[in-house]
Amino acid sequence: MLLIQHCRKKIASGAMFLVEEAVELLVSAIPSSKTSLVLADLGCATGANTFVMLSAVMEVISTTCTKLGQPIPEIQLLLNDLPGNDFNALLGPVLSSYKQKINKSMSESGILFYTAAAPGSFYERLFLKRSVHFIYSSACLHWLSQVPLGLNSTTEGPINKGSFWISKKSPPNVSKMYLEQFQRDFSSFLKFRHEELHSEGHMVLIIPGRLSADPSTEESAVWISWYEEGLQDLVSEGIVKASDVDSFNIPLYFPSMAEVKSIINMEGSFEVIKVDVYEILYSDGLDAIPADTDKIWEKIINIGRAVLEPLLISHFGNSIIEPLFSSTLPKIYAKKFFKEKYKSANLAISLKKK
Repeated sequence: MLLIQHCRKKIASGAMFLVEEAVELLVSAIPSSKTSLVLADLGCATGANTFVMLSAVMEVISTTCTKLGQPIPEIQLLLNDLPGNDFNALLGPVLSSYKQKINKSMSESGILFYTAAAPGSFYERLFLKRSVHFIYSSACLHWLSQVPLGLNSTTEGPINKGSFWISKKSPPNVSKMYLEQFQRDFSSFLKFRHEELHSEGHMVLIIPGRLSADPSTEESAVWISWYEEGLQDLVSEGIVKASDVDSFNIPLYFPSMAEVKSIINMEGSFEVIKVDVYEILYSDGLDAIPADTDKIWEKIINIGRAVLEPLLISHFGNSIIEPLFSSTLPKIYAKKFFKEKYKSANLAISLKKK
């Protein structure tokens, strides 16, 4: 879990300047009589990264209020993720540990904050109308609400045979289906957030994406091809049926900045304040992992396992998990991971409610 948290932290830290700028604009625009601010982290997971963001936001709030001669408001933090998320861990040990750090670093300002869980899909309404002042989401919006409709509903059977995502061998209409699903989902996300945000509300989104116009590029998701290779190996070993692999698809889309901005403009609820695109190395942070090769692959593979295992079990059953993650994938990663400096692109967008 530590490596997963490290990766999410690297993704978030690359756009922290956008978060700080958006919060400063927000505090400067709201009435000086405002006694509380509501912040929401969408897709918070269970690590401490949400509180890293919170401490940075509170520092900006404190500094800006002091500069403007305004009283420092209390903070309500709403933590959102799907209902299956371990909120007990997040609001128990994780919060307790980080609260001490925040209180120590912010002791001079006297700022107070309170937390609450908000389980649910962010592709639906989550909060009261005009109740939230600042919304933040990092490394979540590339997950779709569902697998694109039509991938397995043709009379000829699955149309994306041999792949469970968009690949070079996928028919052209596969990428079109994924883009259309992303357009529907992201448009819904923007619509609901517009309803929930205060009139001066801001939002900062960090979306794993791609630099290329071609959605089949592996620049941000080369690891998916390794999983596909692993599944094909299990087919050749008789552990998995080829037909089951052909009908398996994942609800994941890495958009380009052009696609994201186009949807924002078409939906029309937000003004784009600033955008940024930056990359991080897949292997970044591995210097902190013990040199034992098996340990390295175990930690790296667990990043994908944390998010893909429920999807794999739902489609293939439990019997696939140990052969795939303990035997097949370690061999593939050992051959390929350090062959090149694989990078992932991240799209950072700062938005203001219109």
